[in-house]
Amino acid sequence: MKNILKISSAFTGAVLGAGFASGQEIMQYFTSFGQVGILGAIAVSILFGITGMLLVSIGYKLKAISHMEVIRQLSGRYLGMGYDIVIIFVLFGIGLVMLAGSGPIFSQQWNIPTYVGTILMSVLVLITIMTGVKKVIQVLAIVTPVFLLVIIFVNIYSLITSNNSTAEMEAIALQQSSVTKHWFSAAFNYLSVVTLTNAAMLFIMGGSETNGKQAAIGGFLGGVLCGVLVLISNLAIFQNIDSVASLPMPTLGLATQISPLLGVVFSVALFGMIFSTAVSMFFSFSSRFFEPKTKGFNVFSVIALIVASSLSMYGFSELISIVFPIVGYLGYIFMVILIVGAFRIKSKPKKVPGKTELKIAK
Repeated sequence: MKNILKISSAFTGAVLGAGFASGQEIMQYFTSFGQVGILGAIAVSILFGITGMLLVSIGYKLKAISHMEVIRQLSGRYLGMGYDIVIIFVLFGIGLVMLAGSGPIFSQQWNIPTYVGTILMSVLVLITIMTGVKKVIQVLAIVTPVFLLVIIFVNIYSLITSNNSTAEMEAIALQQSSVTKHWFSAAFNYLSVVTLTNAAMLFIMGGSETNGKQAAIGGFLGGVLCGVLVLISNLAIFQNIDSVASLPMPTLGLATQISPLLGVVFSVALFGMIFSTAVSMFFSFSSRFFEPKTKGFNVFSVIALIVASSLSMYGFSELISIVFPIVGYLGYIFMVILIVGAFRIKSKPKKVPGKTELKIAK
């Protein structure tokens, strides 16, 4: 049981990142559909559990140490190459959105121009990936669970203390921009985004486990927990939509409503989560083309961040409405590969007693 809880908590901490923390993606994917958006969040909770179980189980069965090796075994050489191209887009796209998300923290919380936060984040990310990315990520990995607890507290407190009329909140919620026209397509697109962007990490997480049943259960519970937290966040934003609808960072707005001091703490936590995600995205993006800590890597990173920071000026909310759905659509093919691959993976005994050999059934 202890190992199952460890897997599920690690799963939750890894999957729920800066986009969830800001509340903007929750508002566009779920809250904007009003009360029916709650059904979307419930559907996501169940589907998260299923895909979480599949990802971790596949990683366990293939003893994954590299996500690309898993993809090649699941999809073959050519689809694997296609997936690689998709991941390159995802890394840059999500990194771009993270840079855009750093600016509104400064403008919303301290009335500082948006570009100041974006430039600061870009410089910090560049310095980190060119020098000591591992040490910084290790520190952030330790404090991220604390950040998540703060976010969960803000959402739950805001939900249970709201006295707003549901009918009034429904009318305002339906006026907000949505990523798609139907609540279920939005929910499925969100599932696809999260699955595609976290598959590599979850494969490797499963590969490090020694008990297949516990890995599967931990993946399922972790996915369901992620979905429940999405549901709570959606309900909190919905019940307070009158005061946060115009904010680029709705959850930060909820924290500030509770207490100005909590708002400051939350803004620091949110900046840290965005920083962590941005570092991971841009480091992986640059290292896909050049070996880290080489001249080519450094020059490429500088160019990538200049381009991304320039594009990020388009706006956080606007970029989420563009980049995230595209990532979701690209992930649909991966979802099919994942489901089909889950049934094709077989294990058979090796000639060496006590050991097994893994193979893809043909």
